[in-house]
Order: sequence, then structure tokens, then C-alpha cells
Amino acid sequence: MDAFAEIEDSLVEAVRLRRGESPQPTIGAIDSESSRSALPRSQKGIDGNKKVKGVKRNIITDKDGDILEASTTPANIHDSKSAYAILAMLVVAFPWIKRIYADRGYRGNFIEKARHDFEIDVEITHSNYSGQFVPAKKRWVVERTFAWLENFRRLCRNCEETTESANEMLLLIF
Repeated sequence: MDAFAEIEDSLVEAVRLRRGESPQPTIGAIDSESSRSALPRSQKGIDGNKKVKGVKRNIITDKDGDILEASTTPANIHDSKSAYAILAMLVVAFPWIKRIYADRGYRGNFIEKARHDFEIDVEITHSNYSGQFVPAKKRWVVERTFAWLENFRRLCRNCEETTESANEMLLLIF
């Protein structure tokens, strides 16, 4: 575990204690967002769904929106493929997490693998497609965290050459 991750984990515990909550979160929310690359020589891929050439940030937050784990991959990696790796990191740092809320991008084998390998239930929350904005149940916190991250100039576009440094910048800023 690197220094930024250790600092972040201890800060999340301290903030949760200050709020009067248990220092160990038991539920989380996972999602990803694609970010355009600002450098021509950086590691990147093309997210075909969103027409973005850059990187994809995958995060798992607790119920308050604090980042528990994060990973950055080229944008062409599907959500469910990168989710397994980030879930493995989460289990090491936060073994008491038992439920994760996700969107429809995480359907399929990922749900069974998470249950079998990590004993974590993944619940897919469905959005309301009635034309009006309705926050998705228990998953809106991860969307709000992405909105917070977009306020930082270094995160609204990917300015890093490698996905590793892009992930460290994500943890450093948040």
C-alpha cells in the first residue's frame, strides 16, 4: 500500500469518527467516469460509449462520498473488468465491506465473482428513465464525488503521462 492510500484511509476513519459513525464502513458505491487526455503521449484508450479518448477513473466510496479505493485505467477498459481489481484492493484495506451499490455497467459475471471470491453482495441500482432527474438509490454519493472532482483543474482533464500518476493525483487532490 502506498503512502497516499494509507493517509487517505486514516483520514476517512478520522472523519467518520468525527461524524459519530463507525470508523469502518460496511457499504460502498462504485462507478467510473471517463476523462479526456490533455497530452498526446499519455496512456489512453477510447471509451466508445462516451466518445472520450483518455482515461477512466474507477472509484468506490462509502455512504458519505469519501473515496475508499480508486484506480485509473485506459478508457477502453470496461467497467466490470476494472471493477474486479479495485474490489480486490478494497477487500484488503476494508475487509468489513459487505455490500456495494453499482450501476448497470457492472452486470454479469462481476456480481457472481464478487460474491464468490470476496463475499461481497453487489446490488445493481436502476435509474429512472422517465425524462426527469431522479438520484439513483444509494449510488448518488459516488456521482456527487465525481462532481466534486471535476472542480479541480488537474482532474477535469487527464494531465498525466501514466495511469499510475493519474491515480496518485486523484488520491492527492481528494
